[in-house]
Amino acid sequence: GPENVVRAVIRSLNDCTDIYLSFDVDSLDSAISKGTGTPVSNGLREREAEDLVSKFMQNRKICCFEITEVNPTLDKENLMAEIAFNILQRSVNILMMS
Repeated sequence: GPENVVRAVIRSLNDCTDIYLSFDVDSLDSAISKGTGTPVSNGLREREAEDLVSKFMQNRKICCFEITEVNPTLDKENLMAEIAFNILQRSVNILMMS
């Protein structure tokens, strides 16, 4: 689950003082990631992505966060932008509670 993934990644980056987190929407399942250039099958669901990013954001070493690969020309109903915004909003909420 997200806790194990984050724990393993943070452990491998233990010597780093700052961690820059970049979330690529290409990792989302192709059923929901229509607004990106390289959708993948069997990718993350929106809630899984939110959980994963939220777990990372709880670590004090995270100094920067970005969401990449949203392509507005492919995002016909603004769905990809809305999903990216939901992930970002939940991440900001985690930061504000810390």
